[in-house]
Amino acid sequence: MGSMQGIDRLIGKLNGLGGDTDRALRTAILQTAKKVQGDAKDLCAVDTGALRNSIQARVENIDGKPAGMVSTGMEYAPYVEFGTGQRGQESPSPPKYDGPLAYRQDWNGNKAQPFLYPAAAMSKAIYPKLVAKQLQKEIKRLEGPG
Repeated sequence: MGSMQGIDRLIGKLNGLGGDTDRALRTAILQTAKKVQGDAKDLCAVDTGALRNSIQARVENIDGKPAGMVSTGMEYAPYVEFGTGQRGQESPSPPKYDGPLAYRQDWNGNKAQPFLYPAAAMSKAIYPKLVAKQLQKEIKRLEGPG
């Protein structure tokens, strides 16, 4: 993230001038999460539409810092994302899940149909631009009218 260099210094200066950079960053994070959400919905395999409709975006505080979260509560979502059985294990993308998702070798299974990982990857470059845009708005707010 070369374009994010010096951001801590800028944030410190803006906060010192009375800026609300936390709000600006949370806005940029939410905008990015919403972009990931939209892309994930576009990429999601659709049978009934329940999985696609369950994809949510939000901002949470993790260790005191805002973080964008895009998730689905559908219990079968990992099986769609990572595949099942031999076909799932053979699928090249996304990176394999390191949790309790087993690939049974006695079952052909289903190929991975990733939607969350590619959506996040597609939106990776937009985050610095959204942060810059929100910080510019904060600078203009500090400058006042005129």
